[in-house]
Amino acid sequence: MNTPAGYQRVDISIERHHDLIAVVDWGFANHFREDAVASTTNAIDWSRTRGVEIVDGVDAGALAGVHGSYAYAMRVPGGGTVPTSGLTIVSVHPAHRRRGILRSMIADHFARSRARGEHVSSLIAAETAIYQRFGYALPGPSARIMLQRGMDLREVPGSADLAVRLETADFAQHAEAVRAVLARDLRPGAHATVSEPILADQFRDPESMRGKNELLRIAVVDDEEGPAAFALFQRALDWETEGPRGTGTVRSWAAATPAAARRLWSVMTSFDLLSEMQVDSVALDDHIMLLAEDARALKARLIDKVWVRILDVPGALTARTYSADLDVRIAIDDPLVSENDHTWAITVRDGVASVEEAADAADLRLDIRTLSSIYLGGVTLTKLANAGLVTGSPDVISAVSRAFRGDVMPSGTFYF
Repeated sequence: MNTPAGYQRVDISIERHHDLIAVVDWGFANHFREDAVASTTNAIDWSRTRGVEIVDGVDAGALAGVHGSYAYAMRVPGGGTVPTSGLTIVSVHPAHRRRGILRSMIADHFARSRARGEHVSSLIAAETAIYQRFGYALPGPSARIMLQRGMDLREVPGSADLAVRLETADFAQHAEAVRAVLARDLRPGAHATVSEPILADQFRDPESMRGKNELLRIAVVDDEEGPAAFALFQRALDWETEGPRGTGTVRSWAAATPAAARRLWSVMTSFDLLSEMQVDSVALDDHIMLLAEDARALKARLIDKVWVRILDVPGALTARTYSADLDVRIAIDDPLVSENDHTWAITVRDGVASVEEAADAADLRLDIRTLSSIYLGGVTLTKLANAGLVTGSPDVISAVSRAFRGDVMPSGTFYF
């Protein structure tokens, strides 16, 4: 899609840092103070940051919209990864809305991501209805839970023997430990490898955005192979008439083994003066959901977190493995990425897929949003069909649903 008349697409360099933040402030009804602005310098990948600039008039040269992305490898069913472009800081100045600027920026993001060989785009949506129009789909529900102080957790062999480090979070000191845990986390949707900026973003802790919270802390659990779990978190002390009722928030986390998860969460539930600790992006079959003796004490609430959108059908589908053999021709409707808008012959043998354009008639027709929804194995095509969202032969729907189904629910625990 072309840029609307009167505007042009531009690269945004670090020299325009304040211009970018000004648009983000307008877009998110926010005000970044100077320390918060400065803290974003290393947390933005400036080689992937773009904007839409006003061409004419008194505001010529000003930014009307901005967007950026992070490069990472997303874990997919079977333990492999797919090159992914994490879309972020999407903002349009309110004086320039309803002119096609957002649509132009999304088209720009899709084209540039595909050119880099990134087969999937992901995002965390401020307003979910907007991004579903562009083909993004929720790959599975996740939960926000509240860990209660001293709550009972089921025992896991070897957990009590694992060492725990509790320290003030420091990017230079702890980045490699985080990377090591991510490399061992096989849950679909997880960030298997991350670029420097997206990792730096997890450690941002400007004083002006801290409020009542303490300095950012980190817990790292080590086993015989090295770092096996981590949590970046902050606590805030509060008092009521009855005594202390502090609360905590886990910003990002991952656990590679059941024993490490059990050790991590036992620490997160043991802090003095805290009543509960909030944790987001918890898959419904995550370790903690099964370890809690009292499931109701978790106060689990369904939320959405990472949304995904397939940008390259054959690249994305061949990156993962499958639960059943399959021979099917699927017509994919994708009005925004013409390279996907074909009928594809998908053959799966022993979990491995081959995907080629097909000239024959399709056995099933799906839009790109539906395909993206089932991609990580947490949503089945049968469920979507039962909701009236897919039509076709029940036998074909069932076969595709079985093949795409994953063994575990997907989840991504990084905020970006």
